[in-house]
Amino acid sequence: MRLVMKTKLTAFCFFVAIILCSAAAFGEDAEPVILKDSYVGRQPDAAWRKAASERIEKYRKGDLTVSVCDRDGKPLEGAEVSVRMKRHAFWFGSRVDVRLINSDTEDAAKYREHFLELFNYATVNTVYYFQWKTPESARATLDATLQAIPWLRQHGYPMRGHTLVWWFKDENIKKPKQQIYDRVVRHINETAGNPALADAFDEWDVQNEPFSNSDILNKLGREKLVDFFNLVHKHDPSAKLFLNECHLISQLHQKDWKRRQDFTYELVKELKDKGVPIHGLGFQSHHVGALSPIPDILRNMDRFAELGLDMQVTEYDIKLRPASDTKDWTKRWRGPSPTTPELEQLEAEYTRDFLTAVFSNPGMKAFIMWGFWDGCHWMYNGPIFRKDWSLKPSGRAYKDLVLNKWWTRKDGQTDKSGVYMTRGFLGDYEITVEHKDKSRTVEAALGRNGKSVSVEL
Repeated sequence: MRLVMKTKLTAFCFFVAIILCSAAAFGEDAEPVILKDSYVGRQPDAAWRKAASERIEKYRKGDLTVSVCDRDGKPLEGAEVSVRMKRHAFWFGSRVDVRLINSDTEDAAKYREHFLELFNYATVNTVYYFQWKTPESARATLDATLQAIPWLRQHGYPMRGHTLVWWFKDENIKKPKQQIYDRVVRHINETAGNPALADAFDEWDVQNEPFSNSDILNKLGREKLVDFFNLVHKHDPSAKLFLNECHLISQLHQKDWKRRQDFTYELVKELKDKGVPIHGLGFQSHHVGALSPIPDILRNMDRFAELGLDMQVTEYDIKLRPASDTKDWTKRWRGPSPTTPELEQLEAEYTRDFLTAVFSNPGMKAFIMWGFWDGCHWMYNGPIFRKDWSLKPSGRAYKDLVLNKWWTRKDGQTDKSGVYMTRGFLGDYEITVEHKDKSRTVEAALGRNGKSVSVEL
C-alpha cells in the first residue's frame, strides 16, 4: 500500500514538474501556466535570472571615468572621489492623484513625501472622457490638474496624460457614428489641444484597451484611430503618443492571451505601416488573482520589441485574493480583502521578479505603478502601502531594487594618472572630488556610451 501511494505521489510530482516547465521549454506556441499560489520562474536558480542579470549589466549601466588634475594640468594621485546617483535614466513612476498633490491634509503630505522618495515619473490620469462629460466637470478636472502641474514640474517629473480615447461609460455610445466621432474629436481638442496641458505632458495615451474595452473603437472602426493619433500629434507634435493595452504580459486567464497579443501586434504594425505618429506601447500590468510565468513575460516583451517602439509598463499592481466570491468583478476585487503573511510574501517576490524582468529588457523605458497607497487606489490591497502608510513586503522589494540594488553609490581614489574609473546605473550624478584642502562637486549624466568627467582642483 505504501509503495502504491509513493508511486502515485512520485507520478503526480513529475506531472506537476512537467506543467511548470512547459511554458519555458516548449516554445512560443506552448500554453502558459497561470498560477494563483505561485508562479513559473520563482525558483532561486531559475534559468531566466542569470540572463536577466547579464542584460541589466549590459543595457542599464555605463562606464564612468573621472580625471582629476591641478590648475597646471598635472594629474592628482590619491584624490578622493565620491560618486552619488541622483536620478535614474529609467523611469520608475506612478499614477499621481492631483487631489492629494493639491491638498494640505496629513495624508496628502505623506503622499507627496513618498512620491518624491520613490518615483521619477508621473502619470496624470485626468483626461478620461467621463471626467469631462459636462462643462462643470471638465472645468473642475482641468483646474485641479493645472493646480498640481507646477508641483510636479518643480520636482522635475516628466508626465503623461492618460487617456484620450477609451469608453464613454454612458448612453452616448448608442448615438450615430458621426456624433460619437465628433465627441471624441471635441474631447481631444479640449485636452491635448489645451496648450497648458500639451506643454506639461511629454506623452499621451491616445488609445486605451482597443482589444476588449473600447466601445468607441468597436463602433467607429480602427481606421478612425488614425485620425485620433494624427489629431493629437497636430496639437502636440513634440509629445510621444502611446497605445495602451491590458493583459499583454499580465494575465487573468489563458483563454484570450495569445489572441490579444496578436491583435495588438498587428494593430500597432498597421498604424506604423500607415505612417501614423505612434511612438510607444503601454503594457498595463494588473496582476489580479493569477500570476503569469516569468519566461513567457520575457518572450512576449521580446516579441513586441520587434515593432521598434518605446515600451512601458504603465499600470502595475498586484492582488491575489478576492474580497468576496461574487461574480461581480468590482465587488470581487476592489473591496478590502483578507490577506496573510505568506500571500504578501508571494506578492513581494513576484513584484521583485516581474520588475527585474522588465528592467532587463532594453526596449522597456518605464515601470509605472497604478497608484501606491491603499487610501487612494482603484483596487484595495493592490498597492505597496497599506492605508495606515505601513509598507507592505512588495513595497520593500521595490525599494530594495530601485533605491538599493540598482542605485549607484561609489567611493574611491584616483590612480597615478589622476583617474578614477567605475561603472554605474544610467542616470544623473553628483561627483565630489577632494584633495588635501580642496574640494569640488560637478554634475554628470551617465549614458550607455559612458561618460568622462574632468575635474580641476
